[in-house]
Amino acid sequence: MQGEGRWVGIRSGSFKAFGNVYALYDAMRSEAPVWRAPWDNVYVSRFDLVAACLTDPRMSHLPPAHSDASNSALRNWLIYQEGSTHAAIRAAFQKPFAGRGPAAFKPFVDEAVELHCTAISDGDLDIVQAFARAVPERVIARLLGVPAADMPRLRVWSMAARELLDGGFDTAFDETANAVSEMSAYFTAHAAMLLEGRELPMLLAGLPDLVNKVGLDVAGANLALLAFAGHETTVHLISHLFYHLAQAPDQLAMLRAEPKLAANAIAETLRLETPIQKICRWPTETIEIGGHRLAKDTLVVLLPGAANRDPRRFVEPGRFDLRRPVGQNLAFGKGPHVCIGRALAEMEARSMLAAALGLWSVIEPVEGGVRWMDNSSFRGLDRLVLRLAA
Repeated sequence: MQGEGRWVGIRSGSFKAFGNVYALYDAMRSEAPVWRAPWDNVYVSRFDLVAACLTDPRMSHLPPAHSDASNSALRNWLIYQEGSTHAAIRAAFQKPFAGRGPAAFKPFVDEAVELHCTAISDGDLDIVQAFARAVPERVIARLLGVPAADMPRLRVWSMAARELLDGGFDTAFDETANAVSEMSAYFTAHAAMLLEGRELPMLLAGLPDLVNKVGLDVAGANLALLAFAGHETTVHLISHLFYHLAQAPDQLAMLRAEPKLAANAIAETLRLETPIQKICRWPTETIEIGGHRLAKDTLVVLLPGAANRDPRRFVEPGRFDLRRPVGQNLAFGKGPHVCIGRALAEMEARSMLAAALGLWSVIEPVEGGVRWMDNSSFRGLDRLVLRLAA
């Protein structure tokens, strides 16, 4: 695990200067798929190794007990829980998906898509602002019972949380006030108000049981997580989907001819542009990964975006291919912490895609219309201008 100075772009705070993250991933997978950085974090980039780490019970989701994370709002999030607390939070959030399942959410999704798409005029349009962000925000707000007047605050908090999470654990887990603590306080008060009412929003059917098991503060913090993760990654999925379809007119034409390929288009987008680029784990004992011994409590950073472009796993991994079999990528994780909101995110992308194909016969890139986010933990577009015509 030799340190390579040219790979420091993977570190939070230096991503923008690096440029092409996929060239970095290619080099890491080829030369050092288990790489110890000069700052001692270990990065894992090969598909088989990332997949194994995601399901290895010796790889903890909990920051080490001696860290400063114990009292921060972020520390209460589901992604940093195990055991009974993890089970209680996950059961509460999965409850709405039982029975009719995600189909119950479809009217909310279709309503948001119609509201933000049917009035769009032909021409050059930044779709990130026009609908890729607006649709998921409206959906998650409706499902959580968040008033429309509070949505601007949710957007600001989410963007700030995205930057906070990319800043490293020293800052993210700081106990001082930050976007996560503010959002958690809001949703703690929101949960208390909802519990006093007679009817809960659809996504929070399990809230009473959750509060009984973990308390109001932990429940509120995880409503904040649900609000953040429930729309932030979907924003990027929708943006990336339109980006790749616009860049590949042959694939767009294939999709128009065979609408059933929508699921393939979504899966291929998630593989090529994985929204969550870093997943952290800590070994609970000395372990071996890819022939390298790692001590207990080493911060191991898994790179699903690198794994999802591994040529050992995917033929021509850099190509957007709607004929590629679905269900092979790690965009939603794997194992006991696999993403709860996967079905909802895919439903939103399908609905948005169906609407777009019906509204616009032309979906083309515009020169200079792309601006990627400066973030090493989340892959997304700040701006995507496309030419749309009926």
